[in-house]
Amino acid sequence: MSGPGRPLILCALLALAVPGTAWSSWFENSEQAGKRLFDRGRFIESARQFQDPYRRGVALYRGQDYAAAEQAFSQVQRDDVRLDALYNLGNARFQQGDYEGAIDAYQQVLEQLPEQSEARYNLGLAKALLAEVDPAALERIEKKEQEKRKQEKKKPEEQQEKQESQSEEQKKEQQESQSGEQKKEQQESQSGEQKK
Repeated sequence: MSGPGRPLILCALLALAVPGTAWSSWFENSEQAGKRLFDRGRFIESARQFQDPYRRGVALYRGQDYAAAEQAFSQVQRDDVRLDALYNLGNARFQQGDYEGAIDAYQQVLEQLPEQSEARYNLGLAKALLAEVDPAALERIEKKEQEKRKQEKKKPEEQQEKQESQSEEQKKEQQESQSGEQKKEQQESQSGEQKK
């Protein structure tokens, strides 16, 4: 079938297949377009394309829009990147001079992943800079940390006390149950003797 319409369709399809043309973007979804722009170093433009808050946050951070990056990282819900987003949230806050906020984010990362060395290092930097600009704020943070450690220490002690208390109650119940059974046996034996 070689009709007059067939070559025209073939030419149109060939034009769409040529990479780098405006036609190729017709077949991209927003995430793909965002990645293409990101790969070209057009970070702010790529951030506008990304629907995923984590990807948008990374693009905004690379584009040095730290306030918008902070907002994007704080919206991340995906479990597979949640800790990375939390770490990057700390970095975005750090870049804005919000050392208290950065410290909070880094501490949350370390609570869940204590071996995360970058978070530990950045936590130290943030604390050092906070000590320079607002020593009272650092003192408040350190007091909170001490209180938290005390509470964590108390939890096992309280649990142990609770277990001991429960086992004492169980012992009492067993003793009461046994003494009740003994009394019953005595009463039965006495009534049996009286019947003889």
